Amino acid sequence: MRNDLIYVAHPYGGKESNKAKIDEIMNRLVMNDRNHDYVSPIHNYGFMYLTGDEYQKGLDICLGLLSHCNALVLCDDWETSRGCRGERDHASKMGIPIFTLDEWENVLLGR
Repeated sequence: MRNDLIYVAHPYGGKESNKAKIDEIMNRLVMNDRNHDYVSPIHNYGFMYLTGDEYQKGLDICLGLLSHCNALVLCDDWETSRGCRGERDHASKMGIPIFTLDEWENVLLGR
């Protein structure tokens, strides 16, 4: 049986402090939820973070990954991130269910 693939979006901006935050979140989700598989664009593509005129090209690569996922989870402060807002807009257009991290964790805990 195939697990659903969950895309976890977190503000990045090339900042190591944001990388540390998403590391902790992904560790918590992956280690405590055997019913879903998780991907993070920061973990998949952070090594090639693009800025300036190349930014949209990088976001489009991330949106391609999101298109294969069954749900989008938006982490804290997603509203401040151009990339997270783009991911939310793309998921909405594609009909992909969208959750905040708190909402998602409540679903997992059956609250």
